Amino acid sequence: MHFLIVLVAIIALESYGQMAFLQRDGWLQTWHQKLSELSMFQRSSILKMLAFVLVPVIVLYLIILQLSTSGYGLLVFVLELGVLLYSFGRGDISAQIELLKSDIERNDLQAAYHDAAVFNIAHRSSSAESSTDLYQELIAALPYRIFERRFAAVFWFFILGAPAALAYRLLALHGDMALADGGDQEGQEVEEQELAAEDATAVEPQPDSCQSTASTALWLLEWLPVRFLALTLGLVGSFAHATEPLKELIFCPRTSTADLLRRCVTGALGDIYRPQIDAAEDGISEESAVSDNAAGLALISEMVALFTRAMMGWLVVIALLVMLS
Repeated sequence: MHFLIVLVAIIALESYGQMAFLQRDGWLQTWHQKLSELSMFQRSSILKMLAFVLVPVIVLYLIILQLSTSGYGLLVFVLELGVLLYSFGRGDISAQIELLKSDIERNDLQAAYHDAAVFNIAHRSSSAESSTDLYQELIAALPYRIFERRFAAVFWFFILGAPAALAYRLLALHGDMALADGGDQEGQEVEEQELAAEDATAVEPQPDSCQSTASTALWLLEWLPVRFLALTLGLVGSFAHATEPLKELIFCPRTSTADLLRRCVTGALGDIYRPQIDAAEDGISEESAVSDNAAGLALISEMVALFTRAMMGWLVVIALLVMLS
C-alpha cells in the first residue's frame, strides 16, 4: 500500500505543483508558540524540539494503529496519503524554477537573483552579486531544495511509514520557526552588536542553541536518505564522477547534506557540465561558460532532469521491493 500512496502523492505533486490546501502550518505555529511559553522548554531547547516533533508524531501513530486494528483500511490509506503530501516541502518548486529560467532568458539578472533566493539554504537570503555567483548559488542550493522537498519524505515514509515522514517535516519546520523567532529580535540584536562593537572587550555572539540543535537533528535524519540519493544520482548520471565524492564522504560526520549533494550532482552531470560548474565555483570570470545565460539555462534543466530520473529510479526500486516481499 505504501508504494501506491507514494505513487499517488508524486503524481498529485507533479500535477498541482504544491499542496497549499493541505500544507497549512497555522496549528504548528500555535503549537510552537505554546511550547515557547512554558518555562521548562525555555531552559532546554532539546526538550522543546522533542516535544514539538514527537507529540504530533505519537498522536498520528496511535490514530493509524487504531484505524488499522479496527479494519478501516481506506481511512488509513487516505490519512497516510494526506500526511505524505503534508510532509513534502513548501512551495511549488517547479513553478519557481520556471520563473527563474524565464528571468534568465530575458537577461533580467536582478529578478533572477530574487528568484534564486527561494532556493538558498540560508533560508531565503540570497548572497549573489553577479551571474557567476547566481549559478554558483544554484549549484549549491537547488539540489538540496529538491531533496528536502520530496526525496527525504518519500524515503522515510517507505521505510518507517507516515509518522517518520511527518517527523522529518516537523523537524525542518521547527528549524525555520526557530530562525523566525530569532528574526523577530533582529532589531534588538543589531543594536546590541553596535554597542558591542564600541567595546574592545566585546565577545562575539554565539549561534542560537535551539536552531543549532534542530539543524543537527535534521542532519541526522538526512544522513541516510541523502546517501541513497547520491548513489541513485550516480546510477542515472555519470556514475564514476558522482560516486567519487560519495566514497570520500560517506561516513564523514561534518559534511553537510547540501555540500554532499552539490559534489555528487556536479559529478553526476558528467564531463560536459563539469568545466562550467568548476568555473562557477572558482569564480574565473564573467565570460566563463557558466556565466553565459544559455549555459546556465542548460545547467538548470539538466539538474532538474537528473533528479526526475532519480525519482523514477526510486519508484522502480520501491516497486521491485514490494513485488519481492
